[in-house]
Amino acid sequence: MKIRSPFILLILLTLESHGAYSFTGPAISENFNGIPTTTVTNVFSNTAGTQTVISGTSTGFSGAKLAGTSSGSPGSSFIVDNGVGTSGAIYSYGATSGADRALGTVASGTNVMGFGFEIVNSSPTLIITEITASFTQENWRSSTVTTNTFAASYTTGAAASTTYLTATTGFTAAGALSLIGPTFGSSNGALDGNLAANQTARTLTITGLSIAPAASFYLRWQDVNDAGNDAALAIDDLIISFVTIPEPNIAALLSGLGVISLLRRRR
Repeated sequence: MKIRSPFILLILLTLESHGAYSFTGPAISENFNGIPTTTVTNVFSNTAGTQTVISGTSTGFSGAKLAGTSSGSPGSSFIVDNGVGTSGAIYSYGATSGADRALGTVASGTNVMGFGFEIVNSSPTLIITEITASFTQENWRSSTVTTNTFAASYTTGAAASTTYLTATTGFTAAGALSLIGPTFGSSNGALDGNLAANQTARTLTITGLSIAPAASFYLRWQDVNDAGNDAALAIDDLIISFVTIPEPNIAALLSGLGVISLLRRRR
């Protein structure tokens, strides 16, 4: 029998040292309002594949350069922007000086970036069998030559991977969570990602999982350098919920305790 976890009254959030979220409750959420509101330089490595924890995210997001020819800024910077920026980088998007932020990227020939997060199953008694991810896609800039896609994929495995953002095998495409850019035009320009017209709700339920205690779930988004000027796409208001079952040894214990309790009541 599946046990859905809303009976847990408290959600305990624990951030692992390597930036992973530690699952101990029924759901987690991230609004990205803790990420920078002023540009921070020298955050990300210019060595492709080197993952860096993104500060200000309770869910432990990491970012990394995936490809590109640049050896310095702006790809190494965490840029705060309202859609006017065109440089390849990871961005904190929102209105100028606004507290409402979203996490996104723009890709270029010099910098192609990606980001994602890890969830460690820190429960000693539960196996995660199903995960639902929901968020709002925000468009902060349009593209010119083609509709851009910021591809999502997921995997499960051992905790504390330092290469999951750039791994080329072992991931399953999560098309329903991919960011699909707005219709391209002959010229691109800034958009207001806070407007409903520039937003899309995205959700996906992933079933058939078996994430044991101490194992992890990884979800990532990988950008690519498309032809022409690329779109600026971001995610906001992320919610992750879980379905769990008792770990087999715990289930057997609970079953035994139930029999003992029944016998006591009969006596």
